[in-house]
Amino acid sequence: MIHIVTAENRHLFRHALMEMHQQRKTVFVDELKWRLNVESGIEIDSYDSPSAVYLIEAEAPRAPVRASVRLLPTDRPHLMADVFPHLCSGAPPAGAHVWEATRFCPSPDLPKGDVRRGMLSRMIAAVMETALLFGIERVTYVASASLAAVARDAGWITEALGAVHGSGRDALVAMVAEIDAAGLRRVRERNGIGAPVTRFTPGDVARAA
Repeated sequence: MIHIVTAENRHLFRHALMEMHQQRKTVFVDELKWRLNVESGIEIDSYDSPSAVYLIEAEAPRAPVRASVRLLPTDRPHLMADVFPHLCSGAPPAGAHVWEATRFCPSPDLPKGDVRRGMLSRMIAAVMETALLFGIERVTYVASASLAAVARDAGWITEALGAVHGSGRDALVAMVAEIDAAGLRRVRERNGIGAPVTRFTPGDVARAA
């Protein structure tokens, strides 16, 4: 189950969000050696704001987190415009109907290979489902050249926004993906996903109970 976490229901997912930030520190700072801000053992930055939407795979709000991704509106500060504009041959796509996907983070305990590729496919389906719910038409992201190829093969229509920068493990490319119902069907069919993968729990559920 991939939970959609917004400002409305974030209080229900405090435990999962803390685990997500801890996993981001382990994966991006400890393992990949990215130079990111770390506070009290977690990786968190200025883009982790109330406007961010998180997708978190876990059986329940307090169950172990298997993977996460952050979605940012592009009509306000976001990474591609602020940090990676040099990866785009023109102005990075932005606007009310464009989101940016960042910080895809599998659990450090998740086996590599087919298991992680399957996780990425489910997250792509989750991104598309969530984007369609919010009326989003395109999603941008920055990825390593190898991960960009794996993401492209998931079935959605993607386009490079510029040339690959760097080489080897440091090679990065900016991408944009089209979001529509036909694309979501392709992703589901290609990856054996037979039903929606996301769930949104309203923020007033706990109070109503």
